Amino acid sequence: MSLIMNKELLIRMPVSLYQKARLLCEREYKSMSALVRELLLEKLDDALGESEIASIKKAQRAFHAGKGADWRKIRRG
Repeated sequence: MSLIMNKELLIRMPVSLYQKARLLCEREYKSMSALVRELLLEKLDDALGESEIASIKKAQRAFHAGKGADWRKIRRG
């Protein structure tokens, strides 16, 4: 299975935080993108429980199988 990277983030941060992140990247021989991806994955893994992750995967499979709701038909307000 091939992993395609097709999303970009523009992150604004203080210079001091950027310098700390750059030093961390140099120490661990990682790119800034790899560091941000790794930190996001760690945060997501900490934030979501196993049952939540399982329900998300189930919903993704249902959506890809065409079982999702058409957003135009959802009533609001």
